[in-house]
Amino acid sequence: MPLHRLATALVALLVLTVGAAVAAPFDRGLLWRIERDGRPASHVYGTIHLDDARAKAFGPQVDEALAASRALVVEMLDDADSRSAFETAARLPPGRSLRTLAGPERFERVASRLSARYGLPAAATERLTPWAAYLTLSQPPRPQGEIVDAALQRIARQRGLPVVPLETAREQIASIAAVQTGHMLALLEAQARRHDEAIAAIDTLLARYLEEDLDGMLHNEELALRDEPALRPAYGDLFEQILVRRSARMVERMRPRLERGGAFVAIGALHLHGEQGVLALLERAGWQVRRVEMQRR
Repeated sequence: MPLHRLATALVALLVLTVGAAVAAPFDRGLLWRIERDGRPASHVYGTIHLDDARAKAFGPQVDEALAASRALVVEMLDDADSRSAFETAARLPPGRSLRTLAGPERFERVASRLSARYGLPAAATERLTPWAAYLTLSQPPRPQGEIVDAALQRIARQRGLPVVPLETAREQIASIAAVQTGHMLALLEAQARRHDEAIAAIDTLLARYLEEDLDGMLHNEELALRDEPALRPAYGDLFEQILVRRSARMVERMRPRLERGGAFVAIGALHLHGEQGVLALLERAGWQVRRVEMQRR
C-alpha cells in the first residue's frame, strides 16, 4: 500500500494495542460538554480513525456543538506536511533493513502479508521501520478515503472555523517510535501471524464505537490478549506511549482553548476513557464534564 497512508494509520491504537479492560469512569459516550465558572461551554468528541459513512453521520448534537464553537481542536492537522513527515519517518536510514531487525523468518511473514493484502513490494517492506510495518498491518486492507477526523476538519474549514492541532506529526511519530524495539517487533510478528483476526476485530471495534461503548472497545481487545499473555508487556508499552502520555499532553494543550470557551475538541475515542483519560483529567482539574446524548442521521 502507498506509504502516504501511514499518516492515518493511528487506527492501530484502537485495534490491538491496549491492555486489560476494567470498570472505569467515562465508559460510554462520545460527545461531552465541558464547562467551568461561567465560561462559554466547550465540547470534547471522540472519533475513530476510520472511513465509515455511519461514523461520519454526525447528527444534530454534533452539528449544533460545532456550529456554536469558535475553533475545531484536533489531534493533528490532516495536511500534506503531516503526511510527508510520516512518509519520511516510516523509512529506515540507509544501511539498515527490517529483515535484519526482525530476522529472516519474521520478516518473510510480514512481507508476505504486506504484499498480498496491501500491494507493498518486499523491497519497500525492507525499508520500513517496525512501527510503520505494524501500523500498516493494523489498517483495513480496503482503500480508506476520508476518515472521521479529516471529515470534521473539512466541515470546519468550510464553515470558516480555525482548525488547531494539539500535536505535530513529529510528536505523534515520536510517541510510536518510543515503544521499545523488542516490544514493537513482537507486536509486528503477532499482527502478521493473526492478521485475519486483527482485521475482523476492526468491524467489531466499529460496532462498539457506533454504540458509544468505550468499555466494549477495550474489552474487545482484551479477548485477543487472553490467547497470548506473553504480549501483555508489549501492549502495555504501546498503550502507555500512545494513549496515556498523549492524553496528558492533550489536556495541557487544550486548556487555554477551554479557558476561552467555545472549543470543539475532536480526538480518538479511547483518549476519553478511564482514570487516565482526557475526561477524567479535566474533571480532576475542576471542569464540569457532562455527557450529551447523541442521535445519528
